[in-house]
Amino acid sequence: MKAKSSEQLSTDNDLAEVLSKGWQNIGEKMRERIYKHYWGYLMGVALRYVSDRETASMVVNDSFMKIFTNLNSFECEDLQNFNKIFKGWMAKITARTALNELRKTKKLSLQEPLTEEHDGQFAVMSTDNLHIQNIWDLINHLNPNYRRVFTLYEIEGFNHDEIAEMIGISASSSRVYLVRAKEKLKMLYQTLMV
Repeated sequence: MKAKSSEQLSTDNDLAEVLSKGWQNIGEKMRERIYKHYWGYLMGVALRYVSDRETASMVVNDSFMKIFTNLNSFECEDLQNFNKIFKGWMAKITARTALNELRKTKKLSLQEPLTEEHDGQFAVMSTDNLHIQNIWDLINHLNPNYRRVFTLYEIEGFNHDEIAEMIGISASSSRVYLVRAKEKLKMLYQTLMV
């Protein structure tokens, strides 16, 4: 099978095929192709954490610098899910970069008092007639602190210890914020369905 050139890449599968063959052969054209192909996806990730597009764009560009610097550390043995794993790896870098930016600008302040009453667990709601945009609208109505923890845990896949380290809270506080986020989402969902 003839190898694809960077000009012929048009889908996630094309990129996965080329990228899975090794990072050492990636030149500037391939880096530019990766940047263009995944920029929109990572912009969406950044906008989950920062609210203005200019800052989000800066976060994405900083993330790509980190991604390209650390490409040799990315490993994937499951070639059938290469693109999914690669996107997840890049999303984690972008989430951390966004949180670092928030920390630098001191927009990340978690000053809400925590109580033991919120230590319980709640089931995540789901329904067939709720659309993705409705879900994002609900998430965007959360307190920014809840939204960050919810997004990091439920969407990006970080554990509570990682979240605590990234945003400067304890792991138990992260658990409480997650529970509160789920409670608030449940209330918002019930209001939406009435």
